[in-house]
Amino acid sequence: MTRKDFLQTVAGSALAAYVPVSYAADTRPPQAKMKLGVTLYSYGIDYLMGTMNLEDCIADVASMGGEGVEILGETHVEGYPNPSAKWVEQWFALMNKYGTKPSCLDQFVDSMRYGPDKYLTADQSMGELERDFKLAKRLGYKILRPTFGKSDIPTVQLLEKAIPMAEKYDIKIAVELHSPFKLKSREGDEYLSLLAKTRTKHFGFTLDMSIFTKTPPRAQGSEIAGLKERGARDKVLEYVIQAYQNDMGSEKTMTELKKMGANEAEMSYASMGGVYHFSYSDPKDLTPYLPYTYHCHGKFYEMMDDLHEYSIPYEQVIPVMIAGGYSGYISSEFEGPQTLFLATDQIRRQHAMLRGLFTPA
Repeated sequence: MTRKDFLQTVAGSALAAYVPVSYAADTRPPQAKMKLGVTLYSYGIDYLMGTMNLEDCIADVASMGGEGVEILGETHVEGYPNPSAKWVEQWFALMNKYGTKPSCLDQFVDSMRYGPDKYLTADQSMGELERDFKLAKRLGYKILRPTFGKSDIPTVQLLEKAIPMAEKYDIKIAVELHSPFKLKSREGDEYLSLLAKTRTKHFGFTLDMSIFTKTPPRAQGSEIAGLKERGARDKVLEYVIQAYQNDMGSEKTMTELKKMGANEAEMSYASMGGVYHFSYSDPKDLTPYLPYTYHCHGKFYEMMDDLHEYSIPYEQVIPVMIAGGYSGYISSEFEGPQTLFLATDQIRRQHAMLRGLFTPA
C-alpha cells in the first residue's frame, strides 16, 4: 500500500470514527454564516516529502466537505511568482473538479533577502507585494494575507501605503493577528486607527486562533524534551506554564525565575521565543475587529478524541464570531507535530468540532 493509499484509507476510517453519529445525521441549519476550508500548509510534511501533491491536498479538503483552499505562493505555485498559463488553467480545473474555491493567498515580503542587516525599503516591499497582488488576481483570490519583515518604516505605514494598490487590484489585504499579538494592545489600536482614518474596505484582518491559546500545546513534546536534556526541571517548567496561564508576561516571569536560580534552559522557556510565543486574549475583545475580519486561520495543535482542541477554547471564540456576523472562511491550520498525528485525521476532527459549534443546540 502506498502512502497516498494509506492516507485515503485512514482518512475514511477517521471520519467514521470521530464524527458523532448524531451529527452525521443532523439536518438542522447552521447558525453560523462562516464557511470551512483548509490552508494547504497543514499538509506540510506530506506535501514537502512528495507523498501528497497539490491535487491530493485539494481532493482531501473536498472529501471532508471543505470548500476554501488557501495556499502559500512560494510553496504551492509551480513557477512562482509567474506560473505558466497552462499551470493556471490546471489550477482552475482542479477548483472545478472538486467544487472548491480560492479562499486566501499567503504572501511573504522577504525583508532580509539581501542579508540579515540589509532590510528592504518601503518601495521594495511594495514591489514584492504588487508581485503577489498580480498572482492573486490570476488565481482568483480576493484576499491576500501579507507577512512583513523589517523595513525602513513601521508595518502600519507599509499597510497604509499598500491600500491604494489593494484598491487597484480589488483584493483585500488581511494582515494576520497572530500570537504573540494581543487584541488589547498598541499594535491593535494602530490597526483600528488606520481603518478609522482611511475608511477603506480593502484592508482588514486574518484572525489567527493562536491568539486564544489558553494552555500551551502539550503536543510540542520534542521542545520540552530538548529543554530537559539541557537541564530544565519539571517543577520550573510547570511554574512557567502556570505563569503564562496567569498572564504574568515574559519579562516578569523571567524576573521571578532569576530569583529561583533558574538555569539557561528554563529561562529560554519563559522567553518570547518559548512559551510566550503563544498568547491569550479574551474572545470578547475580538468584537471591534470582526467588521474588518476577512479571513480566519483555524490554528490548532491537537484535536482530542472528544473533538475538543487541547489548547484553544473554540467553544468560547466561535459564539463571539457568530454574534459579530463573521461570514468568511475558517481555514484549518494544523500546527501539531506530524510525526505524532496524521494531518488529514486531525483536520477532519476539527471540521467536525466546528460544524457542531456552528449549529444551535
